[in-house]
Amino acid sequence: MRDRRVLVTGATGFAGSHMMDRLLEAGYRVRVLVRATSNRRWIPEERVEALTADVRDPAGLRRLVEGVDEVFHFGGLTRARRPAEFFRVNTAGTQALAEAFQEVAPADGVFLFCSSLAASGPAPTADRPRREDDPPAPISAYGESKLAAERWLADHLPPRIRLICVRPPTVYGPRDEAVLTFFRWARRGWLPMPALPASRLSVVHGEDLAAACLVLTEAGASGVFHVSDGGYYGWADLGAATGRILGKRLRPLRLPAWAVRAVGALTELAGRAAGQLPAVNREKVRDLLQPFWICDPTRARGAGFEPEFGLEEGFEQTIRWYETVGWL
Repeated sequence: MRDRRVLVTGATGFAGSHMMDRLLEAGYRVRVLVRATSNRRWIPEERVEALTADVRDPAGLRRLVEGVDEVFHFGGLTRARRPAEFFRVNTAGTQALAEAFQEVAPADGVFLFCSSLAASGPAPTADRPRREDDPPAPISAYGESKLAAERWLADHLPPRIRLICVRPPTVYGPRDEAVLTFFRWARRGWLPMPALPASRLSVVHGEDLAAACLVLTEAGASGVFHVSDGGYYGWADLGAATGRILGKRLRPLRLPAWAVRAVGALTELAGRAAGQLPAVNREKVRDLLQPFWICDPTRARGAGFEPEFGLEEGFEQTIRWYETVGWL
């Protein structure tokens, strides 16, 4: 298995870069997809083969996947100005890559798609985390685009290509810029609480997500898998862990739902005026206000995955990394 050539998309981003690192550590020959405008700060170009391609160019995609045994597809949009952009990149882009791969894939090819818990949707109650066989109920265009990609892959990839769809919840860790905002508020002594105190969420460290993907691939697994550290955390839990690490007593900053919605609408309007979509927008606010973003990782653990990072260990490693590189 370790002599195989693998392709990683999204390697210039947070989660995909950890997947690339894990594969390199395991001895795989790694090819990565980059764009002409990509920031290559996480790419060790002396150790990987970096190729430029565009999902709208079938010939370029075919060159990208030529000689590849396994695809780890982490590329995609998490923010977009319009819902159609999610479907253009997350759904149609995945389809184009998979179509190119199936033309040249070996008989034991693997296509691993990094989807999202957003494709499942939030859990109905605190004691009923999302499971893989639950009917999906996404509540955002992002989640719908990921689910549409999963369904296309399941319907169109031939049996000789093993399909793995991984649905992580909130992913954090070194190199992440999304959860960084939470830690910056905590550094100032505040615990932002945009949802109800009884809310719960699942999380997974970026290195554990990459480890889970490799375990599932090497174990011969197929199908859909939720991947998390197994905990169900309230905002108070996140604040307590962060406060202990920073040596601060965090003051709760409880925001009523109407205020969170107003902030999302205003920042989105301001971002659109500047030609951008900020991290806090109306769709993200709708996600934040859901009380139970929790999932059951039993199926992935049954395939051999065991997380290395609990919440406190993962937060400490992440915060110290932020401090080292000057992000916090």
